[in-house]
Order: sequence, then structure tokens, then C-alpha cells
Amino acid sequence: MATENTTRVSFRLKTDIFDLVQKLSADAGLDPSAFMQRALERAVYEHLPPERQRELDNMETLYNAAQSKAREIFDAGRFDEHFTLTVFRELMSDSNSRQLYEQVIEADAYTDGAPKKTPLNMYLGWYIKNAINAQPSLDDAGKPRRAFVKGEPIKSYTLLQSAAARAPALATAQDV
Repeated sequence: MATENTTRVSFRLKTDIFDLVQKLSADAGLDPSAFMQRALERAVYEHLPPERQRELDNMETLYNAAQSKAREIFDAGRFDEHFTLTVFRELMSDSNSRQLYEQVIEADAYTDGAPKKTPLNMYLGWYIKNAINAQPSLDDAGKPRRAFVKGEPIKSYTLLQSAAARAPALATAQDV
């Protein structure tokens, strides 16, 4: 499936290669798909026009900033289901992150309708979620729950729950 900016691809990997992709992506705090996408982008990097190279560099810097900020906020005990919005707000309050975001989308962060904004926000949400190993909060039908907001750089996001919140409570010695 192709969109204006992306093309869906599917391919097979040897098991030992995929095992390494999973290990290295986990070590990097990335989803395996994001890890492979970065590897492919870097493989063709030298053949891209300078402006596209700059855009990839800026996006990677922004993804790293989002993951770092997500881990910082999570480690400070500030996780809730609106974690993605919290991280976005923190990123936009940092002048360097906001400037980088605006360079990538080629518009003001709070402007609606910038063509590069929706795909970037989707990826940022993905990197934020994966930085702390969170999962989507699901409704009774098993579908991810979403929140919609106004006056923010993002218009919607998936509500999250942490892996710890999903894990069954372990019995303590007193419970046994």
C-alpha cells in the first residue's frame, strides 16, 4: 500500500538476521520496524539530495529527543494514559525541539494542515510509545482507545498503558 509519502514493503529475513534485528532494536529502544527503516534510510543516504539528507537527519534527531524526553518523564513517575500528549507538550516547550519540529514540517508547530505534520506525528507517537515499552490502551472490542485534542501540535493520539500496568501482580510472601 502506498500513500503520498510512504510505500508499504514486505520481505523475508533469515532467522538469525531477524533475531539480531530484534536484539539490536531492543538495545536501541526501537521497534524492529523503526530500526530496519533507519538502516534502509542510512543505506541510501549518500544517494539522496542534500535537502532530503538534512530532513532525515532532523527527523532522527527529533525522534531521539522524543525518546529521551519520554524516558525522562517516565522515570520521573509522570506516566498516565495521556503520556504521548505530555511528551509532545514537553518537546514543544523546548525551543530547540520545537524549532527542529517546525523545520521538518515546514510550518508553525500549532498550524493545522501542514502535509508533513501527520506522518511525523504518527512516527513521534510510535517512538514515544516504544521508548518506554508502553502498549495501547484497548476498549472492550480490543481496539486502541484514542484521544482528540485542540490547540496542540497533535490532534489525536492513542491512549497508553505501561507494561507494568498490564503485568499480573506477583504474589508476595504474605499472600501465600
